[in-house]
Amino acid sequence: MNRENAINILSDLIKIKTVNGNELEVANYLRDLLLKNGIQSKLVKFAENRANLIAEIENGPGKTLVLSGHMDVVSPGDESKWTFPPFEAHIEDDVIWGRGTSDMKSGLAALTIAFIETAKKKNFSGKIKLIATVGEEIGELGAEQLTDLGYVDDVDAILIAEPCNLGVVYAHKGSLNYKVSSKGVAAHSSTPEIGKNAVEHLNRAMSEISAYFEKKAEDFSNEKLGKMTHSITVVKGGTQVNSIPDFAEFEANVRTIPEFKNKQIIEEIQEILARLNKEKDFELNMEVTANQAPVQSDPNSKLIKAIVSVVKEIPDLLPMNLMKSMGELIGKDLTTMSDAAFSEIKPVAVAGTTDAAQFMKNKSNIELAVYGPGVPMLNHKIDERLPLKQYTDFIEAYIRIIDKYMSV
Repeated sequence: MNRENAINILSDLIKIKTVNGNELEVANYLRDLLLKNGIQSKLVKFAENRANLIAEIENGPGKTLVLSGHMDVVSPGDESKWTFPPFEAHIEDDVIWGRGTSDMKSGLAALTIAFIETAKKKNFSGKIKLIATVGEEIGELGAEQLTDLGYVDDVDAILIAEPCNLGVVYAHKGSLNYKVSSKGVAAHSSTPEIGKNAVEHLNRAMSEISAYFEKKAEDFSNEKLGKMTHSITVVKGGTQVNSIPDFAEFEANVRTIPEFKNKQIIEEIQEILARLNKEKDFELNMEVTANQAPVQSDPNSKLIKAIVSVVKEIPDLLPMNLMKSMGELIGKDLTTMSDAAFSEIKPVAVAGTTDAAQFMKNKSNIELAVYGPGVPMLNHKIDERLPLKQYTDFIEAYIRIIDKYMSV
């Protein structure tokens, strides 16, 4: 596929507004693109106007490799603050602007094109699956659905095209979001004794849960991922200053590690709340709103070795050169941040989560590599943009990575 066609595909995807939804339009676009190139695909409905896409190519016995990216994007925020409209896919000076250029429609487009090119050449042995998911940004919804339906049961390796290009992610923390609500009894603040203060009860719960996590963070650590972290991020309660509040709630996020499972965290928070309810006559309840497990794979896997080898063949994808080009894009000198460690690409462990948390929840021995085009410092921000050369370089890199990993 030539450069002009590749850029047109990315532009078309960016113009489709998939802010936490509407992924069906992208799935249909990809289905039509694949069909034009002789590849059948399947849509797995998630909800109204939302569907995952799965396509497979096979050439005899061998390993099964998944190529995966998500179709949703985060909100552009105040569109008036953008230099160019966020869903216009404006191109200027070989840079494409818009929501999703970095996170992660460029990665999804590059994987799709590499998948098509590999299908044409048929120089591989085994099975390759292209999976485009819904709802990654709000809980990895599509990846969870597909995993529960068995679509990754036969997988040996997964390459996810998240915008990670200064290292290859082989492990990342999990992410557990939960909400605690507190019900009380309203009263005038002059007679607090006849009410039950939901805010004070919630505050007691926050204090005890935070103390619990401080201790657990000291007791459990992962050599590569570090310590578990807990952050209370949203607190709501009360309506006016002279009324005893009858309702309050907080939301929190835990970045988890393999040594202390998400399930155990949930159970122990529930125990704290049950104890307070019994001892203090509180009415506290917990709701888990997102639950992604930590993942850890082999940093010396065949897939990661293939990526490291290919990057050596494409010098512009070496971390130090990417730092230079991204610095030029955002008007900052990032080369001062790079040292000898950035002279080659290496496997890394990170705190952020990906669809791998769902894909690997039932099969932990999958080879994982998270590696894709993007400008990480622009993810989720106004004026998200990407040099088109980086995008096209990644298409070529993906074709070579697939070839090396699936070689006959």
